[in-house]
Amino acid sequence: MTTSYQREAVKALRAQKKLDREAEAEALSVERQAKAKKHTDNVARISAKEARIAGLEPVAEKSEPSKEAEASEESAPVSKKKAATKKATKKQPKKASS
Repeated sequence: MTTSYQREAVKALRAQKKLDREAEAEALSVERQAKAKKHTDNVARISAKEARIAGLEPVAEKSEPSKEAEASEESAPVSKKKAATKKATKKQPKKASS
């Protein structure tokens, strides 16, 4: 025999599992959409590259950056951190055991 609190616990577990499955399905759907978008972008990139190689599409020349872009780069100070260097250690000769 089961008691009422056990039946209620089973109902709660079933409801929680249903919510978990729905959330998992939604996450899987989002992941699949992201993979599909990434794949289509990759295919477009490859086809453009193949067209350039075949000579069907002219190579796009890099445009010179505008003066505004250069000014904004100069106004923003960039701090560079020095890479940590290792200290050289002297090798000590091994002592011969007697």
